[in-house]
Amino acid sequence: MPPVSDLAVPDPSVSGPPVTPVPVPPGVGEVLFFGGTFDPVHRGHVRLPVAARDAALGDGGWLVYVPASRSPHKSQGPAATDADRAEMLRLALLGVERVAVWTDEVDRARGRGEAGGKPPPSFTVETLERAKGALGPGVRLRLLLGTDQAAAFHRWHRAHELLVIAPPVVMLREPIGTPDDLRRTMGATGAWSREELGRWADAAVDVPPLDVSSTAVRDALRHRRGDRGGLTRLLDPRVLDYIEGRGLYAPE
Repeated sequence: MPPVSDLAVPDPSVSGPPVTPVPVPPGVGEVLFFGGTFDPVHRGHVRLPVAARDAALGDGGWLVYVPASRSPHKSQGPAATDADRAEMLRLALLGVERVAVWTDEVDRARGRGEAGGKPPPSFTVETLERAKGALGPGVRLRLLLGTDQAAAFHRWHRAHELLVIAPPVVMLREPIGTPDDLRRTMGATGAWSREELGRWADAAVDVPPLDVSSTAVRDALRHRRGDRGGLTRLLDPRVLDYIEGRGLYAPE
């Protein structure tokens, strides 16, 4: 990662709390943003987005992971703390080229908790507006999604505006395994025009099949099903060491 002095810096015109510097070096023309709770980050979170970045952006694009403080689509927050999830991401991405972790969502949520101490929901459109203001007009933003997220995208906050700010890249995954499958699924919602459905289909990219989820990983960690070798097939060993050292996802 380049030194901090060489990173993209916040734009003072961006509204709201100060924008955390986007850790992308100057001269990058296209950045693919991938948000999630990463609770914990598993091998699929690294392998599939990197493959999607290379397919959609080529050799010059960067992939930026955005850990969310609280998803508006989930009733409960992450099990691990914001700091732990960000550190696990950094560990999982060590040695991977053209990737970075941007903590603006968790940084701006700090100190803005609702009743009961919960942070307010993170809306992707607001995050990417901040990224666009910080990176400037010379950088094209893209948004990485899975097919399940794309199918429900019409319910996202300011969905049509978000498509303009950061056109999508969609990772194909069964049962939505082809661009035509994606077009039909999204067309059935009635939320998109024929032209928009065409753009969604064009945004689809193939990624390697990999059946793993953070929910399954947390379950395996809590119940310690399988030996350490089984867990390292799901998690980078550095991430597993961190989890064990911090006592995360311990049996209840």
